[in-house]
Amino acid sequence: MLSFRYVPPPTPAEYDRLVREASKASQQLKPDQHVVSRVLLDQFAEPVGATGQRKVSRLNRAYMHAKPTKLGPAGCGKFRHFVRYASDSSEAAWMATETLLREALNAADDGTFFDQPRHSDTVREAIVLHLVRSIPALIVSDETWRNRHAAHIDLWMRHGRNVLFWLHRARFGWSPTSDRELQAMAEDLISGVAAQMDRGVYFRVSVVERFRRFSQMLANEPVKLCRPTSGELLISDVPALALRDDHVGTGAHDGLGLQNCDELVLPLGPQLLAVLGAGHGYATIDADEVDRYNTAQVRAAADYVHMRPRSGLESFARGAVTPEWPNRIPDHLRQGDLPATFLRQPASAG
Repeated sequence: MLSFRYVPPPTPAEYDRLVREASKASQQLKPDQHVVSRVLLDQFAEPVGATGQRKVSRLNRAYMHAKPTKLGPAGCGKFRHFVRYASDSSEAAWMATETLLREALNAADDGTFFDQPRHSDTVREAIVLHLVRSIPALIVSDETWRNRHAAHIDLWMRHGRNVLFWLHRARFGWSPTSDRELQAMAEDLISGVAAQMDRGVYFRVSVVERFRRFSQMLANEPVKLCRPTSGELLISDVPALALRDDHVGTGAHDGLGLQNCDELVLPLGPQLLAVLGAGHGYATIDADEVDRYNTAQVRAAADYVHMRPRSGLESFARGAVTPEWPNRIPDHLRQGDLPATFLRQPASAG
């Protein structure tokens, strides 16, 4: 079980300060952003073909019976316009973790991982990073905003129509004559928040804030490194999972989080799994446990399941797919050249 120290989220005043800080940062956008660290994906790459280029094999969650595609680690694990406000500066927030991760992996390979506390710190932060900089976090943020937005409009239309009438008249200078106009006034009351959501400001601030806060909360959680005695691990585009023995869920969009999971896990390579909540030190996992973790990765995948090209795990991954697809990405979150993460649906007239 996890034994973290709870740190409360920012107050409205603290949040405003974070927004101001973000607004002063570089406003440049990096269109294609990794939601899976390239350092991790590189562990699943190996030379293939006549040229011997290092590539990762991947299966599309929507077309699992299609032939796997092979790409270099730099081309995998990306999501277009994931953070779409000041994304260059957000990358800087976790750059140190990703830079130190390779050193930690090398230490795990040569058996010196636990000689230096910084390696455990790095792996803990890598797990947190992949929890908060994740597709499920994006989906949950979008759904939360849509639900709260709809609840705000509904509350005013049910219980505050008279107030909306006079606010509309004072704000716009004429009396409303339809529900659509009353809804417009209700929208106006949260226009500042809506603008932040539509621009992606809130999500950008929340991702960086949660990375720092969750890292503090888990700072004293021991790290266990597990190696398979048989078989090997695969990794999805939602690699950091919250798991519980009596629950099929895998994370934030599947009913599990820090407060109700048994362990947090992250594959660090085909032969290495990091676990929080299971104690400290080196351990082994048998074939059944490997299958359990791999099944969870397949369930959690939003788009792709990645594996070592000669792993032979394609058949397993295809067989592990179930109709439940908790992290399936809504079409409106698939962004082209013009990001539209939190665009609100137009209010319907009553």
